[in-house]
Amino acid sequence: MSALSERQRVILDFLLDHPSGATLNDLVSHLGITKTAIKEHIVKLEALGYLSYTDVRGNVGRPQRRYKLTAEGQEVFPRQYSWLSTVLLELLAENMGASAVSKLMKDLAAKVATSMKFRFDGLESSRDTLKAVTSALNELGYRASLAQTDIRKGAVIEATNCVYHSVAKSHPELCQFDVQFIKNASGMDVRLEKCIAKGDSVCRFCLRNRDKS
Repeated sequence: MSALSERQRVILDFLLDHPSGATLNDLVSHLGITKTAIKEHIVKLEALGYLSYTDVRGNVGRPQRRYKLTAEGQEVFPRQYSWLSTVLLELLAENMGASAVSKLMKDLAAKVATSMKFRFDGLESSRDTLKAVTSALNELGYRASLAQTDIRKGAVIEATNCVYHSVAKSHPELCQFDVQFIKNASGMDVRLEKCIAKGDSVCRFCLRNRDKS
């Protein structure tokens, strides 16, 4: 919510507590400012995609406009996804066994790469592919960078953030996600040379074109 004003945050908070929606008069009463001021904030929030409205017709008079949070507006509020996913991964690793978890992570990586396929298809050079894969890793939270771009020598992507570090220390099979995602996204062979979960300072992935012989 950092880009929002204090009153815009208050509006979103109020609507979060009123999932059936709130009228302009409701918001005026809650914030204690004029309708004109409220409308200005609503215009900004609508432009950001955080609000929508419906016009509800009563028994008499004009329809009442009720403002609600959109899905995007819901996502403005903090979520504990990181904590939840860490606990979930730990439970899976403990209960499924290394082999099953390794397969699960590979399948998950393939699915995520497929969802981003449009970003990698049609790229004209290996360098463009490497840049696109590195960008995708950053969106997934890896803080990745290209350390070597010459595919003939072996391209290198390094990541300074392990997204499931605390669990991977005990269950290294989770690292299959990283390797498989890069394989699927790049179409190259990938080797994990260094790993944060094993005590290294970075996760280092070496990429080479696949042998087509």
